[in-house]
Amino acid sequence: MSFISLIWNSIIMKPMINSLALLYDLLGDNFGLSIISFTILIRLIMIPLTIRQTKQMKKMQELQPKLKAIQKKYPKKDVQTKQKMQQETMALYKEAGVNPIGCLGPLIIQMPIWIGLYRAILKTSPSTPEGFVDLSKYFYSWNASISKIPFNSDFIGIDLVDFVQYAPTPWQFVLPIIVGASMYLQQKFSMSPNTDPRQQQTQQMMLWMMPIMFAIFTWQFPAGLAVYILFSNLIGILIQYYIGGKQPIMLLGKLYLGTTDSRNEYLNKIAETKKNNEENNEEKNEQKIIKENSNGTEDIQRKDSRRSNRRSSKNSRNRSRKSRN
Repeated sequence: MSFISLIWNSIIMKPMINSLALLYDLLGDNFGLSIISFTILIRLIMIPLTIRQTKQMKKMQELQPKLKAIQKKYPKKDVQTKQKMQQETMALYKEAGVNPIGCLGPLIIQMPIWIGLYRAILKTSPSTPEGFVDLSKYFYSWNASISKIPFNSDFIGIDLVDFVQYAPTPWQFVLPIIVGASMYLQQKFSMSPNTDPRQQQTQQMMLWMMPIMFAIFTWQFPAGLAVYILFSNLIGILIQYYIGGKQPIMLLGKLYLGTTDSRNEYLNKIAETKKNNEENNEEKNEQKIIKENSNGTEDIQRKDSRRSNRRSSKNSRNRSRKSRN
């Protein structure tokens, strides 16, 4: 066994297979629930990286005016000008403590997990005696869950070990679609605004290309891996909901899935509408107070008028009596 294979099995495969087996044992021999629980654990472990990624994106947003100023400073497109612009841009990133590549951290870490889980799902349901012997090498000596092998891989009518393309209809089409849609939403909500037209174009291309690629790949994945990617994306959206200003759920609820600039414009409209509503409420309260004061003044004037009329009438009667006398 090569050194790379030894490291791969020790760091990825063994912990993954034993974790799935323990969760399978704890969750009533339900392989689907064990994969979903495993997904939640992985996403919880990755929360520090996700928080770091969110902070990096917020810093990138704050730097956008300065980046735009650098671009205006160098309107020419020759090689020398581009080099100067890139140098100033990198210096600005360094000063702000921003690493544009750092935003890809969680995605890079997910790659070996996807590959490892792909192999782990296939290994946990061996179909030959040789497969059972090979699988026993991956179990820790203290893990009694090996007695559960082979796992019951049926989950909501899907065999999680089989490839999605062999799943019963409509799952063979539904799973790739919802995996691609969840990846699109997660990328949409975590995308940072950019003033560079070329980078904006690259972002838009990646926004559509990645979900389409994964939707196609999912068709050739074991259904268990498709479940992992789906729930990983959904949990990622929920995490973004809590640490990213709770904007994703608000935007999803409004079904406003335009560009980042459009989302910012929409948020500004919400703030402006809220401010206008507050001003309208204050104006209504003022008008109500004025009306109440006006009504009070009118009541006083009526009372004064009645008193004046009574006095006039009394004086008139008194004068009439005097004249008769």
